Formats: sequence, structure tokens, C-alpha cells
Amino acid sequence: MSLVKKHVLGFSSNGGKLFAVIDEQGTLRVWDTEANALKQEFTPNLHLSGNCTALTWISINAPRSKKSRKSQPLDDSTPIGEHYIALGTSKGTVVLFSVAEGKIVRVFKGDKHDGAVSSITYDNDGHLYTVGSDCKAMEWSVANERCIRQWLVGPEKPLYVAILPKSRTLAVASRQLKVYDIDKKELVETFTGHSGEINAINSFECGDNEYVITTARMERVISFWKIDRKGRNKASVCTLLMEDVAHSLACEVRDDGQLRIASVTRNGNIHIYLLNAESISAEKYIKPKVSLQIASDGANTVEPIHAIAAHFVKDAQRSEEILFGYGSRRLLQFERYTPNYAEKLNVIVRAEPKKLFAKNKRSEQGTEAALKAQVPIVSHNEVEYNSALPLSNKKVRNDVPMEARLQNLSLQAMKLPDGKLQSQSKTQLLMQALHSQDQNMLRTVLASDDEKTVQLTIDRLPLEYIGPLINELSKLLQGKAASVKCALRWLQTLATTHTSIMMSEDKEELRDKLGICLGIAEQRLLCITEAMQVSGRVNLIISQMKRNASNDLNSQNALIIDEDPENATQTGEKDWSDLEEEEEDDTNQNNDLDDDLMEADDDLAADEEDLIETQNSSDDDDNDAEGTDTDRDTDASGG
Repeated sequence: MSLVKKHVLGFSSNGGKLFAVIDEQGTLRVWDTEANALKQEFTPNLHLSGNCTALTWISINAPRSKKSRKSQPLDDSTPIGEHYIALGTSKGTVVLFSVAEGKIVRVFKGDKHDGAVSSITYDNDGHLYTVGSDCKAMEWSVANERCIRQWLVGPEKPLYVAILPKSRTLAVASRQLKVYDIDKKELVETFTGHSGEINAINSFECGDNEYVITTARMERVISFWKIDRKGRNKASVCTLLMEDVAHSLACEVRDDGQLRIASVTRNGNIHIYLLNAESISAEKYIKPKVSLQIASDGANTVEPIHAIAAHFVKDAQRSEEILFGYGSRRLLQFERYTPNYAEKLNVIVRAEPKKLFAKNKRSEQGTEAALKAQVPIVSHNEVEYNSALPLSNKKVRNDVPMEARLQNLSLQAMKLPDGKLQSQSKTQLLMQALHSQDQNMLRTVLASDDEKTVQLTIDRLPLEYIGPLINELSKLLQGKAASVKCALRWLQTLATTHTSIMMSEDKEELRDKLGICLGIAEQRLLCITEAMQVSGRVNLIISQMKRNASNDLNSQNALIIDEDPENATQTGEKDWSDLEEEEEDDTNQNNDLDDDLMEADDDLAADEEDLIETQNSSDDDDNDAEGTDTDRDTDASGG
């Protein structure tokens, strides 16, 4: 960003009786230079029109009535009536501001710039010309209240524009100065010479010639450019020297051919140059004829007062005077002054506008005695002290009961129109935390996750705290899961409640504010696939473990051992002698068991012998039977 601020200002065409200026917040202020009074102060609706970024004065007839507004077009050939200010906005539109009514009365329709309007000028013939950040130049008809012509003037973004009515050309300034034919919409001439972006521009006619004067940022010269509709990369025809960078230029051509140039520099001085328009030459640099410096009349120290703008008064009786305003863009004082050209430096000692404004305010309110706080005269016998503070018995005659005192001290929760409790709102704490940057208080307020509390706090939050709140929420999104959850709740409520306010801001500013939030969201979206895979695997393992733990064994294949707890208890209670006797009994039982087994073996052997004998006897019987059958067969065969 340049060290020189962009000054958007201008004097009216009726001899500079009115002066308009736009501050850094886009607020328009109109001053009456003759009465040194603020006439109008206008803050535009950010949702409808946006901030004011450029202005120019126009004079048209009295405004039409609502019934005949469509049937009667504007005619600039009528005598000059009301003064209007044509404003370019940050949304690319052009509006007309009425000084008499103090509001925007007309909004131009049709095509508009895609970005903010950088500069606007008027040709005194019913046409406005604008350039914007979209690298376009547009021509607007005041009568039809719409854009009638547009063309590209890039690739460099145009910063200022000046109209040359005689040649029907438009001078567009960025780093170079380009001249376009309005009817053919083509580039006819270019000028180079500035090393930085042009900071101020003005134009004038001298005989049959037309000139444009410019000054650039970080340069202490004023360059003259002669417009003749031919040539490329042409150099300046004259150069004026300054002691500092300038932000405002004024010029005047007299009937005798004398040219007066005034520049207001960054350090608050005014340089005045006297030239002969017929003998402008580029052979040498020209220094100012006189310099005006404004200083305060302090008793202890002398401090400089900055000049804001200058204007040459076109009056036959006061032709040598120059009108200038000094102070700040919020508090201005205007004065007409005749320079002393015999001295190189004219020091003008004046009161500082802030002190003068405070002094006038006190004088309007009353005398010094009236400003003092006076104690009203009352009768102590009729006073009833309704206070909970302990007071002496001498002063208190009517003692207030303790119940009434406690009732006065009790705090009752106030209800809002929608039925919500005001005590649930944390707006005051949030405002205090954002203003003081107290991190502990911020964490305490933003840690609330209650939907009603968050909604009520956001609803009552002033608009100027929305930007700092977004910055703090973007920092909170980088923390742990609990902080991220709370921050998302606040950010969601803020986006749904103040959507129009956030969308009315500049796109680049909104992108910078929400850049961290968008970066965190994109990073988490990139990791969501891997996180879902890991989460799925972990859930599968946990479900398998739970299923295995809950399964019971099959009761049919289980081995059941039934133990008698009473016998176990009795065995546990026996002593060692009982155990020895049991062991002897077990031994005897084992011996008896062995004898029984031996007897059983003898019986088994006897049985086996009987069985063998039985089998032998059966075999003999079989043999006898077979012999008998044989004999029978033999007898039969013999017979």
C-alpha cells in the first residue's frame, strides 16, 4: 500500500460554495465553505449501495415529482437548479445524492462495474464517465439514468479519469496515461513518464490546446501532457517541482493567458505556480511561485495544520484569492486568502479546527457559570431517602423498611420482546473481550455451546464487532475438539444471522477473514477418508471383542462337576489327626480291595477251565453224530 492515502474530494461548480469529501469508512460529508458548517453527513446503506468510492459534482434542474418522473426526462439545458453529487460505490453502481434532501434520490440501472468504481467525472453535457477495478470505462446518461456505452481500458487497473469535451476523448490514468476516443471506443494516444501509480489528475483548455496534469505516488513532480490525438509513449511537455508528494491538484486559466496551478502536498502545504500557457516548455523544471503553510496559534508550541484541498475562486472582484480547507476530513475550516507573491513562504497562523469547534460548542451551550454543575436547593424536611446505604439518624427522618430496601436492590431478569431472557445474552462481555483482546474472557464467552445463548448474543452484537469475532473464531478452530465444536456453533449462527452484512463487504477482505476457516475445513476434508477407514476398522475390532465376550458355551458338551459345599466345608475344618486316620482307613480299604480282586481272578480262572471242558465235550458229541451218519450212508449204499 502506498504511503499516500487516496483523497476523494471536490468543490462545487458554483464558485466552491460547497465542498464534499469521503473518509476512509465511506462516509460522505458536505461542507458549506462560506458558513464553515457541516451541511450534510451521509452514511450509505452497505446492503443496498455499498461504500462511496468516488464523487463528482453535477448541476441539474429541480427534481421531478413522483407522478411525472417517468414522463418528463431531465434536461440539462434548463437554468441551473439544485446541486447533486454523483457517487461511485464499491458495488460498481452510480447513484445521485441530493444535497438539499440529504439522501440518495436516484440509482442508475442497467450494466454496472464488476468491482468498485475507481473514479468518476462529468462533462457538463448530461453524461458521466467512470472507470472501475474491472478495467472497464463506462458512459452514463443522466437523463436516462443508465449506462449507454462501455469498453475495456486494461490491462492495468485504472485509478483516475478526466474528460476532454473539446476533442471528445477520455484520459484514463493508471501508471501510464491513456487517451481514448469516446465515440470509436479506441486508444488514440499514450503517455509515459511516471515511475509509480498516478495519484491525482486534472485537465484544462488553453486556446485550441487541451492539457492534462498528473502527479504520481512517491514522486514530487507535476507533469503536463498535451492532447493531440496522435503518438504513443509521448513525454510530458512541462514539469513542476514540489517538496513532497501531492494528493490534490487545482488549475485555472485566466483571460489574459496566465495559468495558475495549486497542489496540496502530503505534509499539508499548498504550492502555487504561475505560468504562461502560451510558453509552456519542457527545457527546465519550474519551482512554485509561493508556498502556503498553516500553523496553529498555540502559546507553548507551534504545530502545523494540514491543508486538505484548494480551489481557485473565479470571481472578478476577488480573482487573486484562493480558497482552501484545513484540519481533518472530520473537522474542516475554510478560508479565502490572497497570497503574497513577494515572499516564497507565507505562514498563516490559525486556530486548530478541533479547538475552535470545542470553543464554539461551549459558547452555544451557555456561559461558563451555566456549564458548571449546580446543586438544586431543596428542603431537607421534605426529602425521603430511598437508599440502601447507611445514613445517620440526623438526616433520615422517614426510615425505609428493610424489605423495601432489599426489593430495591433485587435484580429482576428482563425479558426481550421475543420472550427470551436478557440475562442469557453475553453481548457486553463479548464486546469487552474483543475490544480489550482479553484471551481469558474470550475463552469464557466463546466456550458457551448453548444455542439460545449464542443466538441471543449474536443478535445483539453491533456490526463493527463482526470482523474481530471472525478472526477470534478462526483461531479457536485450530484448537482441540471441544473448542472446534464451540467455534463451529458460533460461526454457524453468525453466518446465518449476518449473511447480508458479511456479503456486503469486499470480497478480498472477506476471503482474508475466512481464509483460515476455509483452510482448516479443506484440510479436514482431505483427511476424512483415512479417518473413516481407521474408524471402521476400530469399530469392527470392538464389535468382534464384544460378541466373543457375550457368547455362552454349549451346555450339552460341557463337563459339569457338582461339588457339595457342606463336605468341602467340613473337610476344611478337620485337623491333622483326622487326616491321618482317614489315610489309614484308605490304606485298609485298598488292601481289602486287592484281596477281593485276587479272589475274583481265581474264580475267573476256574470258570475258564469249566468252559474249556464244556467245549471239549461238545466236540466229542459232534464227532459221534458224524460217525453215525457215515454208517447210515454206508448201509444204504450196500443195500
